[in-house]
Amino acid sequence: MKIGRMATVAGPHVCAIEEDRVVDLALAAYAAGQDWMAPLFRDLRLFLAAGEAAREAVWQLARTGPGAPLEEVRLLPPIEAGSKILAHVVNYADHGAEGRLTPPEQPFFFTKLPGTTVAPGEPICGHQASRKVDYEAELAIVIGRQGRDIAEQDAYAYVAGYTICNDVSYRELQANEAAPSLTGRYGQNWIQGKSLDRSCPLGPAVALASDIPRPYPLRISCRVNGELRQDASTEQMIYKVPALIAHISRAMTLQPGDIIATGTPSGCGVADGRYLRPGDVVECEIERIGTLRNTVMAAI
Repeated sequence: MKIGRMATVAGPHVCAIEEDRVVDLALAAYAAGQDWMAPLFRDLRLFLAAGEAAREAVWQLARTGPGAPLEEVRLLPPIEAGSKILAHVVNYADHGAEGRLTPPEQPFFFTKLPGTTVAPGEPICGHQASRKVDYEAELAIVIGRQGRDIAEQDAYAYVAGYTICNDVSYRELQANEAAPSLTGRYGQNWIQGKSLDRSCPLGPAVALASDIPRPYPLRISCRVNGELRQDASTEQMIYKVPALIAHISRAMTLQPGDIIATGTPSGCGVADGRYLRPGDVVECEIERIGTLRNTVMAAI
């Protein structure tokens, strides 16, 4: 069983997803006479912050609550407005080689800004500013507890679960191709190269840490129009989950619902110039989590 966010007439609700059945957990709480629990399922952060007891309650509600076929439900990105998206650069050596980037000597992060998130099944945005739109399938950590200065040995206690991120990138902007001298002075353009509107599909669901205590080895892959482009194992990550959480939490407080994208393996368009075009269907898949499917829309 996994959890996610779904659109309802009453606004976004947390849901339970089991195979092709989706249960609105707020409605299930009311149906079970557990009205006091319903508010927890109107905000993913509240649900995660409620801890293990709330997550255990989900199993009973999901078994007994009214469900709907997955195809009839509109899933939303598993993140609430105001949560952070922190993404790691070059965490697979082969991806560094294809992008002519040396892996960092310690964890190194950038952010995906508000306005980037894209729901499962909804379109990735093309932009007039870029003709080099690229895909990056990534395992994403979902934080479940508030914490700062977290030690590596304690890091897994702060993980609620895992989802999929497609870190869509705009390569000529990222590389400052219009003004290459900027790279030498200021580095890569991580903001415009990574955070244009609708450039971060997330989902389709969160596999809870109780089901995936350690997220490796998990197969991670990406297909474009059915063609396999990326195919690797999360075991190949240079910096594993504990190192990432420990490093980014130094003097930065992580909150329930924050997302940490862990980097992508080789096979991106930057390797051979096969960038995304309008109408392309991108499927990022991670074993035991699911498939995140999005179509590329024309430039706006």
